[in-house]
Amino acid sequence: MAHPAEDLTPAAQDLLERSVAWMDRYWDAERGLLWGMGDAPDPQGSGHVPYHIVRESAWYALGLLMRDGEGDAGRAVQALEAILPNQFDEPGKVYHGTFYRAPEEPHPPEPAIEWRHYDPNWREFIITTIAVILSEYEDRLPPALVAQIDGAIRKTVEGALARPLSAGYTNIALMNAQMLIYAGDRLGERAWGERGEAMGREVYRRFKLHDAFGEYNSPTYYGPDIYALGLWQAYCSSPRLQQMGAEMEAVLWRDIAQFYHAGLRNLAGPYDRAYGMDMRHYVALLGEWIWLVTGRENAAFPDVNSRFAHAADFCFGPLVAILGLRVPPEVIPHLLAFRGEHCVKRVIGDSPRRTATAWLGERAMIGAEHTSLADIGQSQFHPATIHWQTGAGQVGWIRLMYTGPVDAAASPRRLVITGSAQLAFLIHAPGIQAALVKPEYWRLPGLEVRVEASAPGVIETAGEQVLVRYAGEAGQEVRIALDLSQ
Repeated sequence: MAHPAEDLTPAAQDLLERSVAWMDRYWDAERGLLWGMGDAPDPQGSGHVPYHIVRESAWYALGLLMRDGEGDAGRAVQALEAILPNQFDEPGKVYHGTFYRAPEEPHPPEPAIEWRHYDPNWREFIITTIAVILSEYEDRLPPALVAQIDGAIRKTVEGALARPLSAGYTNIALMNAQMLIYAGDRLGERAWGERGEAMGREVYRRFKLHDAFGEYNSPTYYGPDIYALGLWQAYCSSPRLQQMGAEMEAVLWRDIAQFYHAGLRNLAGPYDRAYGMDMRHYVALLGEWIWLVTGRENAAFPDVNSRFAHAADFCFGPLVAILGLRVPPEVIPHLLAFRGEHCVKRVIGDSPRRTATAWLGERAMIGAEHTSLADIGQSQFHPATIHWQTGAGQVGWIRLMYTGPVDAAASPRRLVITGSAQLAFLIHAPGIQAALVKPEYWRLPGLEVRVEASAPGVIETAGEQVLVRYAGEAGQEVRIALDLSQ
């Protein structure tokens, strides 16, 4: 059931061709792996320490088999043969069955600290990719390599089953369910499939509480969510997970449609997890799925001919291309053009009670999250955001820097935030003049913001960014209201 490039939609074929051609420049024929991109167009670029990347080389192998040009199959086999020796084969260790992120990184010490010394998620990312390769192209791989892959799958599942993975860790839990079911079917381990089915059902149960994932409104992590839900529908042997996957993906896309602003080419906040603030300048995996609807020119995606951030995620393109679109028809108009001013309010959690609100106008949008003053405690959480059109196709943005528990709410042209001790805003806009940013009034390119604050403000500058801090006494509540005009 192979998917040659000519069977793809024009947009999917374009994504495949551009992503694989972009990866070609990082190929190291001697090592059989991709060089790390370092967010620069040249792997040997200024300030970049060369290293190789394992997970993304698996994505490249799939892309090569799909493109099927001269020498592509041989290069894909070489990549797979180079990936497998980077798997940890150490039963009883917490990292057993996962993979080095780069062969240059040191072996995990004792005790090994998750994320610092190893990444447990490479199990799901790499093995689900290899499962797609086997499902589509196994007949093009040497039998000896297939046997080695089956051994790697077994080690991966052993390690994954020993990990206390929560179904609330949405993107990994979704992939984990598919990986276990696929591995159980392939290697005749019924218990693995039962564990995968149980994980899938628990993710679905949690989702149905509010028709929302715990990792809510993430421009990056919605990408693997959609990927895993696509795997459930295209490659999973469980009819129940196929049905649940289709239902959750349709609901997810309808929610995305409410937060997506096609004019600004960004998803409105709040972001439970985000690596950036402007999808036109860093790779957010959701942008690759939107590419399949809008085409490259109108996608929420950076110019791949220039330098861009989070560059390695462009390697995800072949997975998006092969799974293709499953977007509800009523969502597509929202991805193609802004459909008019509106507000969104979504309850997304109960313990603690969490509510996301957003306002989207013609040239600006606001996102906010009420957390019941819960301590989220991680830098990727952006509980209050503003995007606006500055002119000449540019987008400015403001985000509340997370320094502690806050409650925020968005309404038409207004953002209200309550926190304690200090609230700090990072403002980015091409052409910003720091002298025009005052604690009580921000005059920005294309936007004016009136500020009502219960604490004094201090202005700090750094190039095209301005940091505004409002600090009260220790333990004092700080309340700020921002009113926008353009």
